[in-house]
Amino acid sequence: MKEMEEGDVKFLSAFLRLWLPVLGYVTLIFALSSTSGLPGTKLFPHMDKAAHFVEYAILGFLVGRAFRHSGVYFITRFWLGLAIVAALAVGFVDEWYQATVPGRERSALDFLADAAGAAFGQIALLITEKRWERRKRAGSNR
Repeated sequence: MKEMEEGDVKFLSAFLRLWLPVLGYVTLIFALSSTSGLPGTKLFPHMDKAAHFVEYAILGFLVGRAFRHSGVYFITRFWLGLAIVAALAVGFVDEWYQATVPGRERSALDFLADAAGAAFGQIALLITEKRWERRKRAGSNR
């Protein structure tokens, strides 16, 4: 059996570290979308919109992180736009899919909550990475 070359190992490592969490999370989103009458979505008015916001903030963070650290010049240069488009595409397909699930429906307001959450996730990523960079610089100056 042929041994993996160093480039292959780096690619696999990056995939597992960056994209596997995204794929797993998207799978979770669609699994939740397949469930009619999720418990806890009626605790307060518009609870489902808050759930969509949080759900897509996490997705926006994960997708942004994966694109930003992909190592591919074009992708790392335009990671923010690509990540927003990718998260919105998932949100659009998710809303479309929900219309096929008994007890669920497609909602433009849910999609807007998805979009706002994805944008918030990008902002959270930027803030988090700036803090990590500052801590790293502060640690290297000691």
